[in-house]
Amino acid sequence: MVSRRRNLGFSCRRRAPASETIAIPLGLASSKPWAVPERRIVQAAVAASGIGVLPLDAVYEILLRLPAKLICRLRVVCRLWRSLLSDMQFAAAHAARHPRPLVIAGYEQNAGDGTLVNIMDLSGQIVKQVRRIDGSDKVMSMDLDLVCVKNVDSGRYRFLNPATGAVYQLPTFFADEHMGLSFNLIGEPKYILGQVHSTGEYKVLRIFFHLSCSLHCQLFEVCTLNSGSHSRWRRKESPGEFVAFCKFTRLVIDGIVYLLCSDLHCSITFHDQVFEKDMIITFNLETEAWGPRIRGPPISFPNDAAQMFHNFGLPKTKQLSLANLHGSLAVVHGPAPYMDFWILMDIDKGQWVKQYSMQFEQYGHLKYVHPLLVLGDGRIVVHQEDNGFLQIYDPRTNTFTNSVELNHYSAVNMYTGSLLSLDK
Repeated sequence: MVSRRRNLGFSCRRRAPASETIAIPLGLASSKPWAVPERRIVQAAVAASGIGVLPLDAVYEILLRLPAKLICRLRVVCRLWRSLLSDMQFAAAHAARHPRPLVIAGYEQNAGDGTLVNIMDLSGQIVKQVRRIDGSDKVMSMDLDLVCVKNVDSGRYRFLNPATGAVYQLPTFFADEHMGLSFNLIGEPKYILGQVHSTGEYKVLRIFFHLSCSLHCQLFEVCTLNSGSHSRWRRKESPGEFVAFCKFTRLVIDGIVYLLCSDLHCSITFHDQVFEKDMIITFNLETEAWGPRIRGPPISFPNDAAQMFHNFGLPKTKQLSLANLHGSLAVVHGPAPYMDFWILMDIDKGQWVKQYSMQFEQYGHLKYVHPLLVLGDGRIVVHQEDNGFLQIYDPRTNTFTNSVELNHYSAVNMYTGSLLSLDK
């Protein structure tokens, strides 16, 4: 370690006191001023730590070019380095320099040999691992770069930030109005994590089935996520329609929850096209109120698809799911024989534009094929159920290439958070 520091022109003969912190300019140019007013104090700390062998802007540029794993190791050099390399502004600048797509995948219970989450590149190379706290932990989902974890033994849920290690415990009880209904629940509740656009706080919308008077009904609750134990669930009225419970039928964009309606009566037919009337239900996390319904794009059936449905004795229908593509709401129609990605351009006018399409040679028994990311060259990263791999679809050649092996993982998503965590 000593030789490495000498090669870089650094020597930590004295550990800087905890109160002496450094704020390095954010940009890549060398003309930005120091971010703290006590410039002389900062310069004195720099001089005392022997960091003046190289110009500070050159040091900053070098550090930005290093991989995240090495950056995290360099934090142990001294307090000065720890302060700089742990700064959120430095993390943001480093992420901008290393924009490669990353995948986060969580393990099933008792899988992963002590690992809870792996963060990988598209080749499958692991760039970060998060260790399991308890052997009965199981990853349920990943949203906004937080991991939803269930402890199977206790039944408790929590959200984990794999970059910072922060843990947010979910309340164990129900909203006061639902206390008497807690013994007649059906299946696992669904937790939808979102972030309020104006305040940045996390909120969770919870949906679960309840058996009442031999009828199935859905109950809704919301809570604010914090690191303390004072969160409480708040009851919300039903939106009036059943919400689809599949994992690809719900998402959050800019604090708005989008839910696919599972009511079969929401479709209207016009000639050879089907329109989903008010098929998307919205919920505003800031106001905690249901918003306007959104009618989906038109659904068309090519002749070969109609013939396929007839041959297999299947109803003439399309598989519907929701996706977040480039920060916009997308409805996915698929998979027989074409999977079309419709982007919502104008929510007030209900204007949709078909931007992407996939074609399958065999489409009789395909399950959900969910798009996760559109790469810069037009290729699409997709997650196909029961395939065992994350795949990359190339529209130029109409081919799928296996990317990341997904065996033993219970959830997978793209990761956009920082890798510069203290527990690397």
